[in-house]
This record gives sequence, C-alpha cells and structure tokens, in this order.
Amino acid sequence: MPTIEVNGINIYYEIHGEGEPLIFANGIFANTVSWFNQIPEFSKKYKVILYDMRGQGQSDKPSGDYTFDLHAADQKALLEVLDIKHVHHIGISYGSELGMVFALKYPELVKSLVVCCGVSYIGPYLAQVAQLWREACVLANPLMFYYSTVPFNFSETYIKNNSDLLEQAKGRYKDFNYPSFVRLMDAFLKLDITDQLNQIKIPTCVIGGEKDILKPPKKYSKIIHENIPNSEIHVIPDSGHVVTWEKPNEFNEIVMNFLSQQS
Repeated sequence: MPTIEVNGINIYYEIHGEGEPLIFANGIFANTVSWFNQIPEFSKKYKVILYDMRGQGQSDKPSGDYTFDLHAADQKALLEVLDIKHVHHIGISYGSELGMVFALKYPELVKSLVVCCGVSYIGPYLAQVAQLWREACVLANPLMFYYSTVPFNFSETYIKNNSDLLEQAKGRYKDFNYPSFVRLMDAFLKLDITDQLNQIKIPTCVIGGEKDILKPPKKYSKIIHENIPNSEIHVIPDSGHVVTWEKPNEFNEIVMNFLSQQS
C-alpha cells in the first residue's frame, strides 16, 4: 500500500483515474474506503486523490495534539510530494472543515471547494454530542462508540433499511485506535473560523443533509454559505449526516455539475 512521509509521519494515500486533480477529505472517524460511492464516478474524469489524515485509517497515529492547521500542513506536504499544484477540494464533515482551513491557509493550492455537512464553529448542542463521542473514545468502548455515533450520523430511514450493514460495523469498531480519535475530537472541538470565511474567494459549493441532526444545514451550512462570498448551497432531501452514503447519486450529481463549471 502506498505511503508518503510528510512532516515526519507516514501518510497512506491512493490515486484513481486521470485528469484534473481533486482530493477527497475524510470524515473524522472515516478512511479512504468511505468514498466507495464516489471513486468509480469521479475517477472517470478526474485524478482522484484519497488519503487518511494523521490519526486515521492506515496513516500514522502519533501522540501529541492534532489541529486543523497541522492537518492542512500535512495535506500541503502530501500535494507537494505528489507534484500537484492545485486541487478541487471535496470534504465531508471533518474533511470539509479541513477544506475551509486549507483554503484559508493555502488559497493558491485550491481551485474550488466543496463543503459537505460541515461547520465553521461548534454550537452548544453539537458540543455536547462531541463530548459524548470523545468520552466513548476515552473509554475505548466499541459498543458505546457505536450507539453514541450511529443515531447522529444517519437518518432513521437509513438505519431502518441498513440494519445488517450497520450491525457489521460493530465488529470493525473493536479494531479502532481510540487514543487517536480522542486527539481528532480535541482538534474538532477547537474549530472556530466563521469570522474568517469571508476571506475564501474561490468558488465554493456548500452541501447539507436535510435530516442531519448533528450539523443541521439550516444552521451550519447556511452560515457557511452566507459568509463565503462566491458560494452556492444545496440541501439534499431525506438525508442524514453522511450524505455520501445515504444519497450518493444526488451528492455526486451536485458535485459533478459544480466541478464542470470550474474547469
């Protein structure tokens, strides 16, 4: 499996397809596999770059504090090693929050930005849920982690129709590296960039899930859209937080149409 050493750690990455480069940035507890609904579609036209951030998947999980600035520096170093000058940046949740930070720090590297189910600050309700998730990670209790995350990540309809798939996830949760998840949660809980969003001048597509109770679009996506000058917003009906799984066709169509306008 390909890895690259950046900033003193090994980062796992994949490249699919050829064309203009775009990068997918994972959700907080996800990895490159989470984009299985997107890889076949986007790799037909684009060079798709997938990677696990520090603390995720097959990348190193060093001790010490994680921050979005550090993730952004890792991502910049990864692109430099791959000799990629600029990318379309597509992220979901934690990955979309990284995208905004990356665009603020390194605007010359970002051709366009997709912010899916992201936030620019942590409201009181979200902070309580995040602390619940963090506590499950501190305890390293797979069942507690499962039951504290699934109801917030997926809509009731998705949970009802995918019980077998979700049941299989319980087994995988036993193998998670929970100390690294604590560090990722701590990085998330410090996010507060709303007052900087007006500095993002690149074309931006903001996407939310109508039934996302974790990061409701009427609150968070709306704020991001209103504060990024050159942005558009889409709310995908009947979808919970993980729209890339619940409504992959709708997500792919929105992003493909957006990207077609940027080339």
